[in-house]
Amino acid sequence: MWYLEIKHFCPRTPVILVGCQLDLRYADLEAVNRARRPLARPIKPGDILPPESGREVAKELGIPYYETSVFDQFGIKDIFDNAIRAALISRRHLQFWKSHLRKVQKPLLQAPFLPPKAPPPLIKIPECPLNNRDGPRQLLESPLCADVMFILQDHIRLFAHKIYLSTSSSKFYDLFQMDFSDESQCLVVTESHRRDHLMRTLSLDTEEDVAVLPNLSPCSLRASKSDGTLKMMSFSGKHRRTKLSLASWSKAFYSIHKENVINPVTGMPSPMTVVKMDHSIQLGPFSAVLRFLYTGELDEKEKDLMKIAQIAEILEVFDLRMMVENIMNKEGFMNQEITKAFHVRKANRIKECLAKNKFTDVIFRLDDGTIHAHKPLLISSCDWMAALFGGSFMESANNEVSFPNTSKVCMQAVLEYLYTSQLSPMADLDPMELIALANRLCLPRLIALTEQYAVNELVKASKEGQDIDGEVLTYLELAQFHNANQLAAWCLHHICTHYNSICANYRKEIKSKSPENQEYFEKHRWPPVWYLKEEDHYQRVKKEREKEDVVLNKHHSRRRWCFWSSSPAVA
Repeated sequence: MWYLEIKHFCPRTPVILVGCQLDLRYADLEAVNRARRPLARPIKPGDILPPESGREVAKELGIPYYETSVFDQFGIKDIFDNAIRAALISRRHLQFWKSHLRKVQKPLLQAPFLPPKAPPPLIKIPECPLNNRDGPRQLLESPLCADVMFILQDHIRLFAHKIYLSTSSSKFYDLFQMDFSDESQCLVVTESHRRDHLMRTLSLDTEEDVAVLPNLSPCSLRASKSDGTLKMMSFSGKHRRTKLSLASWSKAFYSIHKENVINPVTGMPSPMTVVKMDHSIQLGPFSAVLRFLYTGELDEKEKDLMKIAQIAEILEVFDLRMMVENIMNKEGFMNQEITKAFHVRKANRIKECLAKNKFTDVIFRLDDGTIHAHKPLLISSCDWMAALFGGSFMESANNEVSFPNTSKVCMQAVLEYLYTSQLSPMADLDPMELIALANRLCLPRLIALTEQYAVNELVKASKEGQDIDGEVLTYLELAQFHNANQLAAWCLHHICTHYNSICANYRKEIKSKSPENQEYFEKHRWPPVWYLKEEDHYQRVKKEREKEDVVLNKHHSRRRWCFWSSSPAVA
């Protein structure tokens, strides 16, 4: 547009053609348009010209062509250096400059710009869902699959779950390990001594004389402080039920036995462990203790803090007693660290119970074996499991659930995640199988953790010199199918940044991918197609110019002065 006017008014002024904003060729145009001014015209892909369009215009006008990017600091020096060369060469016709400008080169070729390789996408791990944090509290308020019933003051009933209590308190762990076989005998304490226990419980006198009980076989429990008189007797009759008095073992409990109790949520009878509490235990403080055992938290506005501390002392829940002391000393901010430490210890105990099959109430049948699990923990941490065991499904009434096409290692990883919110690396763990199972169970955070694990394993293998291209090609469409979008994005990035080598070794696998993926490969491959074309053109023109320079040098070497004589050959 301007060339004719320039030639008319400045006929001897040299001209060079410059293509600006080279970085837009590989930039994210959506992000660029968002960063522009609100009223600015958005940049479209069609607005960006390929390099050959600039070369065609320069060839038509007979002028050199350069490209530049201020963003990447590319080509700026080339433009000014070659503009100076063009200006000096245009003065060669002047007699004054003829000898001085003889060695000035004409504008040089510009090597094509190789865009930087895009960084690999980062795997982002979402935070734990809020329903997972509130799950234990909701499970305590709506005790689905409860297996413990506490009786307070002979008429108040509270339902709970062994796995939550046992992993939070060693006292409850010992309590629920007791043997309730019909052959076992019972320990009963007289009513007068029970009243003495009540008074000692309220006073929390821990300096009283210790009376070590004999071994209570078959109940493997630690002996506790007591001065009660023990009597041995057994129950018999048509409805024989074993009942064990606990007043001599702990001040908080009176008796324990097993019976069928109607679940308050489902309305169906189920076997439960019935624990009768001492009359000194009141509903409000004991409910606060149960909430702490489930959640590890204590409300600072809780009433009867002293009674909560007393119950915590009896049940050996020393974290709770310490939290009460902090609140009373107006140091409640320290309770956050206690809660964190509580959850760490609880997670370790839960993993131990899972490994030893303690307090399990459901069996998962898999392709290569079975795994025992705990319904309460599954319900509080997974909506899919809560619907399975709490809905009108056949599995809700059964203690066995079948998982076809699932290995034992994969289910073990899922259970550990549901129990501890962490993914533990295991030998022989197939990431894609775990992602498929996590997708079935609607666990997006577990999918993200598995994606991170898979990427770390691939990067580690690549650094060790192993070929991961085939495995990445296998992962790609499986990850897309099972909603592992971050792993799919990482696989796409790896394929695009190693496109040439992967095409050379896995041509059939590349062609077998979906049209959408192949289109993505062509669009985002590195180096890009336009760079390869430019590099090929640059090398071709460079060779042609080198030939021209050789011919020109030969021509200049033949022009000699009359008195010029070649130097004699050196022997």
